[in-house]
Amino acid sequence: MKKIIPFSLLIGLAMSVACASSTSTAPVSLPDGAVTNTSTLIVSPALGSRYYYVSTHGNDANSGTKELPFQTIGKAANLAQAGDVVLIQPGVYYEDVKPLHSGEPDKYITYQNEGNGEVIIDAKDGQRGACIEIDNKGYLQFIGLTVRGANSPITWPRSGVSITDGSTHIILDNITAYDNYVGIMAYGREKPISYITVKNSKTFGPGNLGNIHYGIFFYKKVYDSSMVNNHVAYTLPESQSYGIEIATDFPGLQSNGPRRIIITGNEVGHNESEGIHTWNAVGVLIDNNYLHDNGATGIQLEDGSENVIVENNLSENNAQKYEFEAGTWVDDSKNVVVRNNILRSNKVGLIITDSDRIIVHDNFLYLNNRGAQNLNNAAGLIVEDSATNISVTQNTFYGNGAQGSEHGAVNFGLFNPSCAAINFKNNIVAETANALDLFQESCLGFTSDFNNFSNTRSLAMKWNQTRMDWPTYRKTSGQDAHSLTSAPLFADVTAFNFSLQLKSPLVGKGMILARTTAAGSGNTVIVTDASYFSDGFGIGSGDRVVIGDDSASIISIDYGNNAIRVDREIRWEKDDAVSFPFDGSSPDMGASEISVR
Repeated sequence: MKKIIPFSLLIGLAMSVACASSTSTAPVSLPDGAVTNTSTLIVSPALGSRYYYVSTHGNDANSGTKELPFQTIGKAANLAQAGDVVLIQPGVYYEDVKPLHSGEPDKYITYQNEGNGEVIIDAKDGQRGACIEIDNKGYLQFIGLTVRGANSPITWPRSGVSITDGSTHIILDNITAYDNYVGIMAYGREKPISYITVKNSKTFGPGNLGNIHYGIFFYKKVYDSSMVNNHVAYTLPESQSYGIEIATDFPGLQSNGPRRIIITGNEVGHNESEGIHTWNAVGVLIDNNYLHDNGATGIQLEDGSENVIVENNLSENNAQKYEFEAGTWVDDSKNVVVRNNILRSNKVGLIITDSDRIIVHDNFLYLNNRGAQNLNNAAGLIVEDSATNISVTQNTFYGNGAQGSEHGAVNFGLFNPSCAAINFKNNIVAETANALDLFQESCLGFTSDFNNFSNTRSLAMKWNQTRMDWPTYRKTSGQDAHSLTSAPLFADVTAFNFSLQLKSPLVGKGMILARTTAAGSGNTVIVTDASYFSDGFGIGSGDRVVIGDDSASIISIDYGNNAIRVDREIRWEKDDAVSFPFDGSSPDMGASEISVR
């Protein structure tokens, strides 16, 4: 779903959403979910530092000892110096905490709950702009706190936790944020903020009451920061409310956007719009997250997003509210890798639009047809709208689409045929429910080969506005000369295990993706075509590849010269194989190699 309304103009609606949780079985590791605010190990103060105690039954005229605690967190925040620990007794604190001092690299100032009850900082239904405000401060950590009630659409910063200009090395651990306009916000306005860590936290409270607009929001100049093992859910049903957003303003400039952001191990579900959304962000790793039951797309990369790795995620049952949505959507982005994901039971598995150099490999995309009102919006893959340099290899597509649709399981140039330089190789496309197995409309430089298309009905392809059967398609298009039409013999479709059986006719029937152009040694290899591979684009790991009789990991690629640099010295001969790891003489088709070196 494309973003059309700037954050600054959105008005919140305080409505709660209660949805049933999703269960899933899949061959990926899922995060454990959020950690609740129960008693945690108390941080010890640094040498020469001290504890300050806070209790709702205290008095700010006290000395702040355990026996004579302060009454407000703000009192302790005015006194705490590097290395100090502020211990807060359970209760509700109606205040806006603004730390006065910074810590030091080896002496964080810690704000932490003490005891088994909940520490709640309450902004009193928007009467205060935030619960915790951190401005131009560093080396602070907040552990086991709940922030709620910063829900005014106009009183700045309208977030449970607000981290702004110049702040650095801030840790939010085991935070619960709900009934805020934004749950947790890091906002680099004039000065960048950096090294912000949000972990083990959740953005909803009792009765699945979430936040109005964003669960976690990294806005503008936020650098070198991470979100780890959080549960982000139940943003409210107003226009375009996101679980996790990493973005500039609208339309914004990439130079003002976030950079080097890691999002890993999170559960993101039941949000009104996208689960994870990027906008003008550079260098984003989206890894090992569970996206489910979001109103729009699970993971959406948009305008100006660049150098992004999307890997090891499970994205399912999304597009609950909006019609043309997907498990993952890459739009107007550059240098993106989508690998080793499961995209299932969405309306579309993967959409790629208006983007350049998108590398898609080793993904499972299946049963993407869930609840599409317009059956033409059900598919495994859609590539269109000026998409260029698209490589789709070693993926398994199964059971995508819906009966009655004249589109394909995989579609190139579906609505606006202006795509170019596309490779579709070594994929399995099986049991498509749509009327077509492949749809291709006037894409320039389109190459499809060494795939397997199989269906219990007769295969049907659409090539440049003409529907045709398999033999006619091959003869007319010149495509898929080496492709097969065999039953894949998956291990167990009923258990969603799409590994190939040893006796599968697709074992060893894929193509070698590239070859070396001359014999040599060292760590830089010139190959016939480097476009299938990635060096991680500066944020993720480079692909591991077989080069002749050896294997190595890619650390950089010069696509213009087809030069691949690997992580160690190797030797190779002319015309040696260069491909993703495989055994035997050629790779298997699909996303599951039976045995790899």
